[in-house]
Amino acid sequence: MRSRYLRSILPGLCLTLLAAFRAASAAADAPVPLSLADALRLAREHSPVIRAAGARLAGASARLKSAGLPANPSLSIAHGSGHDAAGLDEDVVLSQTLEAPGKTHPRVLSARSERLAAGAGQAVVGQDVTFNVQSAYYEALRADAERQLAGDALATATAFDAAAQTQFQAGDIPRSNVVRSGIERARARQALDAAEAERANRYAALRSLAGLPPGAPIALTSILTDQAASFSLAQLQGQALSRPDILAAQHLQKARSADVSEARAAWQPDILLEARRAALVPYADTPNGYSVRAGITLPLLDYGRNRSDLAAAQAALTEQQATLDETRRAAALEVETAYSAFVTAQKAVASFHSGRLDRAKELLDMAQTGYRNGASSYLELLDAQQVYRNEQVDYARALADENIALAGLQHAVGGTLP
Repeated sequence: MRSRYLRSILPGLCLTLLAAFRAASAAADAPVPLSLADALRLAREHSPVIRAAGARLAGASARLKSAGLPANPSLSIAHGSGHDAAGLDEDVVLSQTLEAPGKTHPRVLSARSERLAAGAGQAVVGQDVTFNVQSAYYEALRADAERQLAGDALATATAFDAAAQTQFQAGDIPRSNVVRSGIERARARQALDAAEAERANRYAALRSLAGLPPGAPIALTSILTDQAASFSLAQLQGQALSRPDILAAQHLQKARSADVSEARAAWQPDILLEARRAALVPYADTPNGYSVRAGITLPLLDYGRNRSDLAAAQAALTEQQATLDETRRAAALEVETAYSAFVTAQKAVASFHSGRLDRAKELLDMAQTGYRNGASSYLELLDAQQVYRNEQVDYARALADENIALAGLQHAVGGTLP
């Protein structure tokens, strides 16, 4: 009885399991929705350069903590053979050196400035990652649009080629139309292959920046939109003066200046504290007395090391001053060129909104109507289709360029646009 029951339900159970397996496989292969905000979040979570910047900041914080601490004490334990054989009567010496404030303060100031520079550098890295992800996302959207348009063009060319074959066999059109339609289909196939390769490359770049596995199926959910915004170049230039990379260069300049002060303080005396014990193991003829000493240690001679350290610190300060000037110059140029690129991209998009696409579509409609009525040639129809398709591709590119230009302008000013 039980065996007959099992045999009766086994086929249905197998079909259910097979259906569940197929559903799970389809779900695993389904593209994961990915918005621009999702891509930015994933990039910040997985970016190695952001982790490196965080480690750099942690190291600078640790150096700042140690910069203000006194030197470690030293304990010397030794025993000589014979009276005064070691040159000292004490077997145990505990020493502590206290540096002069003229040495400690510049070192703390340098470490603090390095810490601030590392924090600003972390912001620079974050902005670079944001710009790179935004650019990659917009490029992927552009590649999506071009892939879709190339697919539509191939479908149209294939349909026209089939229609041309039928019309030629019916004797309605010459052989030249068939040849031309075949050429157009081959060109459309080649354009689609190129568009698919470009799309694959753009998606690979986006996945890499977002920290996604290679080949992971994703579906972009954000869209390319017109960025109708206006800015003042002078205001942008002023905002760029507070860019994180400029702040980092300023903090490093302060650190190098403090290094010069520390190098000059090398001639200052230090305070020496000592506690001594006469014998490590007391003997009958050896007193086991204790003593403490306080004094100063004075630099006596400089064989050139202090002067060389000072010269190196001054050279580093001069170099950092030049680096700060170059950073400011580059920032001003980047803002100017980014602003120009954004304005140019806006004009390109505006030209489409002013009727370019509408006129191209009107031309195509006229050519299709004329072709159906025998008033337009096949070549005129193909030319109108090519014009309209090129305008659609150029519009997608213009939108992508405008969005990338806006992201570049935001990156150039070093933060949120006004």
